[in-house]
Amino acid sequence: MSILDYLDTNQVLIGVPSRSKKQVIEDLAARVSTLTGLSQRCLLDIVLRRERLGSTGIGGGIAIPHAVHDDLTRTSAFLTVLETPVDFDSIDGQPVDIICLVVGPPNDDTSHLKCIASVTRSLQQVNMCDKLRSVKSPEAVLQCLQTIGRVAA
Repeated sequence: MSILDYLDTNQVLIGVPSRSKKQVIEDLAARVSTLTGLSQRCLLDIVLRRERLGSTGIGGGIAIPHAVHDDLTRTSAFLTVLETPVDFDSIDGQPVDIICLVVGPPNDDTSHLKCIASVTRSLQQVNMCDKLRSVKSPEAVLQCLQTIGRVAA
């Protein structure tokens, strides 16, 4: 599976201004709510609840918050590239500027875990984050991610 199996241009935000981890998660919850029809408040609550268990900042300026929601029927990813990095309590202590929220149904652990693994593999590719930080459109993000798919194949 590829990150591209879980992501399309509507699920990519570029140059998002932010002041805090909570604000970024609020912005992502708003986007997910708009695209799925789910309650923004409920999404925010479940993502923050998961984040309280331990930061999803994996290092290198990357965070992969994730959660399950009873009303979802499939796993999806929502990628955000921030205008300026924010503190995310990452394992390496560095601020985060690339965040990929993964949400899915509670009864589909396999797809959910495959998506998180795919996002992790994609974002930890050499130079991928630098490329993502410099692109100016969701389409360009997907093109960057397609290049790693071809390299990995």
